[in-house]
Amino acid sequence: MTALAVFMAVFGLGFVALGLANHRAIWWRFQARRYADPAAHEPSDAGFVVHRVLCFAVAAMALWSSFDMYRLVTPDGVDHDELVERVRSVAQTLDGTTKASVLSTEEGGTWGAYIDPELRGPEEDDPTAWLAWSSGPLKPDGNEERYDVSGEDTTVCLTVTAKPSPDQPVPDHMGPVHFDLRAEAADGTCTEE
Repeated sequence: MTALAVFMAVFGLGFVALGLANHRAIWWRFQARRYADPAAHEPSDAGFVVHRVLCFAVAAMALWSSFDMYRLVTPDGVDHDELVERVRSVAQTLDGTTKASVLSTEEGGTWGAYIDPELRGPEEDDPTAWLAWSSGPLKPDGNEERYDVSGEDTTVCLTVTAKPSPDQPVPDHMGPVHFDLRAEAADGTCTEE
């Protein structure tokens, strides 16, 4: 993708140079010899202006697409302070709440479906929480899970501890459905105990 962005930039600069060139001289050099009476077939001044405008339009499109491709390949992630602030905000949001477990392997763990929406911001490449460590199965006694949340140049660890809530909407023999959560954020990658 970077090579294509560079190619489009060079292509656009070529058309800028062509737009700045003398179109009348170019016509006389390359097209006039095709005619017995070249002066009778020479384009008007308006025709040369249209050629110049079209060259600049193609150059603008090529340079814009090059810039757009460059933005795609250049990381524009969340910086360290903002990432720490977002993860701490998620920890405050989850801490002390009672939630039903969401078992989803796509999200990386039990609480990923609750964490990721809270990490969202105005950027296109918002951070995502990835399960780095789990103390074991959630049921029947609860567990502790640690999520790595990566930004532009840093990683923050979000620890979620789940204990079965005393108020369950199902009979005891079905096992816990709701869990009381405790959450905390720490700078750096998650470690195992």
